[in-house]
Amino acid sequence: MAEKVWGRGQGVKIACIDSGINPWHPHINSLAGGIGFTVKSDGRILATENYHDELGHGTAVAGVIMEQVPEAKLWSVKIFHQTLSTYMEVLCTAIEWCIEERMDLVNLSLGIRRDAPELKLLCEQAAEEGVLIVTACDEQNNLVWPGYYDSVFGVRAGQHCSSDVFFYHPEQKPSFHAFGLPRELAGPMQKFNFQGHSFAAAHVTGYLAKLKEHFNITSKEEMERVLHEVCMSEVSP
Repeated sequence: MAEKVWGRGQGVKIACIDSGINPWHPHINSLAGGIGFTVKSDGRILATENYHDELGHGTAVAGVIMEQVPEAKLWSVKIFHQTLSTYMEVLCTAIEWCIEERMDLVNLSLGIRRDAPELKLLCEQAAEEGVLIVTACDEQNNLVWPGYYDSVFGVRAGQHCSSDVFFYHPEQKPSFHAFGLPRELAGPMQKFNFQGHSFAAAHVTGYLAKLKEHFNITSKEEMERVLHEVCMSEVSP
């Protein structure tokens, strides 16, 4: 999936639902915009203009996407604030926003431990609307939803992968094994950097953005067909 062959994600709209994004980080080229969602004391979900990252996770994830597709239109959708956890209602509201805003791809470097009907319906709605959801799948900690839904692309970190190499198994859950490391940090700080399934999902989001740009893909079914051709039939671009 080298950039010189497949493209740079030009014009592809990607939403990163996470802890926000720091637009001044050197790994972030630019942001198209953003939004934040939080829960008020009375239980209502509030949309805010605060989409900046205070935890670092979302920025690291976004850095991977930007490395893969530097010309994509990246949106920050902040749902994590003091910790990397939130309410199901907040996650669902964020996905609804992505559907309404006609995002091409949604990166979910997160997972939950239960099969939630409301989340499943939203993922199905997104697929019907042509919004492709890519989500991390941490089986060791049972954080497998929504990665096990047929309507999304589930990803886990795998061996023998690199930033340009992934494995696609359409009959398995999750269907992708990808590189689980973020972009490198300078000096000794690298050993303290995040790593894992979150970044595998981000790499796959970048891969799919390249394919969407190259083949003008408009649905999950088309993406699956192209993936089969590219991965199984060794069709050159």
